[in-house]
Amino acid sequence: MRTEKSEEREPDGTARRRKWIRRVPAGVVGVAAVSLIALSVSPVNAEPDSRAKPPRGRNPLPAPPQIRDLDFLLGSYTCEYTPPPGGTAAVLKLTTRRAMGGHYFYTDATLEPGNVVGRSTFGWNPVDGKFINQYHDNWGSSGNYTSSGWKDGHLIFKGPLTQVITPNATGQTSGVKLDLMDDYQVLGRGHFKNSTSFTFPDGSTLHGSYDCRQ
Repeated sequence: MRTEKSEEREPDGTARRRKWIRRVPAGVVGVAAVSLIALSVSPVNAEPDSRAKPPRGRNPLPAPPQIRDLDFLLGSYTCEYTPPPGGTAAVLKLTTRRAMGGHYFYTDATLEPGNVVGRSTFGWNPVDGKFINQYHDNWGSSGNYTSSGWKDGHLIFKGPLTQVITPNATGQTSGVKLDLMDDYQVLGRGHFKNSTSFTFPDGSTLHGSYDCRQ
């Protein structure tokens, strides 16, 4: 009598995560995260609250003092990426500079392998009293994260990420919506670590980390 051996199949969610790990250099959004937002509308007759008028030609509103807590990002860094199990090791190049009179930091990043080019915009939200980090890249991924600030040596950003799985020039492709967490630690002058985690809609999580040195 002829019998056939049944074929084991892994759940759809597991297969999707494996594909994501193979196709996407996980964690690029970590240090490089953000999108540009242009604000063009302001209240009529509103003026910055400043005690003394600055010299002509300078920003009338000084950068918030809280932004100095992000100074460790300034400059150029090379980051060795340790991926989740099944992922691919990668190298991330970062360059961070002050922008808009010091109100924001722009971080430009390149990740290889994968030919990923991204930009993160870090800033301070004076209304909510939180740091912001907005991200976008040339794959079409984008994220928007916030942090309450340093606590016990950790600066943790959390927020939603829409991650492209398969880049496509048509402007339509597949992707996955994740919850991202970046955990920054300064290990010394010109040396910091970012531990990243990605949580999928089914609750499963992948972990990776960047070791960044100037």
